[in-house]
Amino acid sequence: MKEKDVKFQAAEILSKEGISAEVINLRSIRPLDRATINASVRKTNRLVTLEEGFPQHGVGAEICMSVVEDSFEYLDAPVERIAGADVPMPYAANLERMAVPQVEDIVRAAKRACYRAVPMAATA
Repeated sequence: MKEKDVKFQAAEILSKEGISAEVINLRSIRPLDRATINASVRKTNRLVTLEEGFPQHGVGAEICMSVVEDSFEYLDAPVERIAGADVPMPYAANLERMAVPQVEDIVRAAKRACYRAVPMAATA
C-alpha cells in the first residue's frame, strides 16, 4: 500500500486538533487555477503553500502573488510558505527527507497561520 501524501497526513493531524485544512492539489501550474486558490483564501482567510522546490522563484511565490493581486483584503494572517531546503536534491533517502517538507513542517506552518493575525498597523 502506498504511503499517504504528506499534505493529506498533515490535514488529518490538524483535523484531530480541530483545524479544518482545505487542501488544493493543483493539477497544473500553467494555467494556474487562480479562481480555486482565491476562492479558498476568501473562504478560509488563510494561505499556506507547499512545494518541494527551492524557496525562491517557485510556484508558491506565484500563488502568493495571485492572492495579493486578487484577495489580499481577505487574508487574516501572513501567508505561510513551505518549500524544500535551498540545497541540491540529495539521492540518499535519509538526506532527501531533510531536504523536502515533512508532515511536521506542514502542521507547524498551518498552526502559525491559524494563530497569527495581520498586525493592527497593516489594517489602519
